[in-house]
Amino acid sequence: MEQAISVSVICNTFNHARFIRDALEGFVMQKTNFAFEVLVHDDASTDGTADIIRQYAQQYPQLVLPICQEENQFSKGVRITRTFQLPRARGKYIALCEGDDYWTDPLKLQKQFDFMEANPDYALCTCSTVFLDVSTGKKHTKYQINEDRDFTASELILEEKGRVFQYASFFLKAEVFRQSPRWITTFPVGDYPLSINAALNGKVRMLADTMTIYRFNTEGSWTANLRRDPQRAQRIAQRMEQGLLELDEDTDGRYHNIIRQRITLNRYDTALRCRDWKALKSKELRPIYRSKPLSIRLKHRFICQFPGLYDRLRRR
Repeated sequence: MEQAISVSVICNTFNHARFIRDALEGFVMQKTNFAFEVLVHDDASTDGTADIIRQYAQQYPQLVLPICQEENQFSKGVRITRTFQLPRARGKYIALCEGDDYWTDPLKLQKQFDFMEANPDYALCTCSTVFLDVSTGKKHTKYQINEDRDFTASELILEEKGRVFQYASFFLKAEVFRQSPRWITTFPVGDYPLSINAALNGKVRMLADTMTIYRFNTEGSWTANLRRDPQRAQRIAQRMEQGLLELDEDTDGRYHNIIRQRITLNRYDTALRCRDWKALKSKELRPIYRSKPLSIRLKHRFICQFPGLYDRLRRR
């Protein structure tokens, strides 16, 4: 008798030929006492990504289950995960990893599965992550913790010390992942509202074990595109703010003060991204600027007043 699928791994990819093998190797090396499936969706890549995926599907036909599009769906406004991935996911739990990130621990799924099975009141289990700067090869470890701990919805909304969780670390109940309140779809990002929704539907635990790698500053990445296009950054910021306002309404104002703080911080980040010195010194944002250490204030002023020089120095 075929064993029921306990975990569905969802991996969406596009033009990740340089990286997709690392992601796939991270999946197939997992050692578990339960059955899982790897649902890979390639959105009509033009760099050979789909060919690599097909090789793994041929080698692991019961595990790696691909969809390789002939036409790009994202450009048509199609929600990839909701349209193509969730309808075929059979697991009680969902694990996430995009095609340019990867897992480093062969027991990642087992550790998270064991925790969730032993603690049914939890909706989400994540882990520590190493951030890898593709442009420099440097690794950043600030997204790690020393011991397992829980996170509240307020902490996740505010993200006071920066990004809390990374997408490749997510392991959550499928029933929670399938939820789609309107504010989740308003946000232009996936991991941030997903973690908040999990905290609204149960407890959230982060494991101290470092089991995932997140690549950033890749060519054509989210952050790279926003640096080159301030207008797009403004549009993204507007969607972030609208998502937060809808969250505030949907939760009947329970997190109103925290959400207002987050909106102000987002406005500061957007002004910095757009090199808008006047906005940083405005009445609304000046307190945030003044609260930062002198070295950071000088850096932010330099970024805004000498953007070309800063970019050249950064590339070096």
